[in-house]
Amino acid sequence: MGGFSMMSREQWLISILDVARETADRKFQEEAWLSGRPSTSSPSEIYNQLFDDYSFDLFFETYSKGFSPSQLSSWIEFKLELERFEDKFPEFPNERVVFEDPDWQRVRQAATQFVAAFEQKQGRVLYGRPEIA
Repeated sequence: MGGFSMMSREQWLISILDVARETADRKFQEEAWLSGRPSTSSPSEIYNQLFDDYSFDLFFETYSKGFSPSQLSSWIEFKLELERFEDKFPEFPNERVVFEDPDWQRVRQAATQFVAAFEQKQGRVLYGRPEIA
């Protein structure tokens, strides 16, 4: 198991949401992937973080019964778009190919909806980072 095993549910979700925000953020990707400056971000790192480091599927199996309908549908759609994109390539392409691929825009859109669904107030807790007023 990864480091998530020692995390609270909230911290585990925040970690997943942080990766999803990077997935959704075109400007971040342009700067991190295409600027030529050193960066730890890459398309393959997004997949590694979600599916290996933060055990995306295990979080879903463990907590999805408590998801709202919009959270459930956005989780499924985000995962489906990630899988569709990954299945297009026998080997993961370089950052520019991913960035410019129209199907990556579908992944970004699904990530945007995913983050929005989990950042809605759920009772007393706002999942993800607090909004800056």
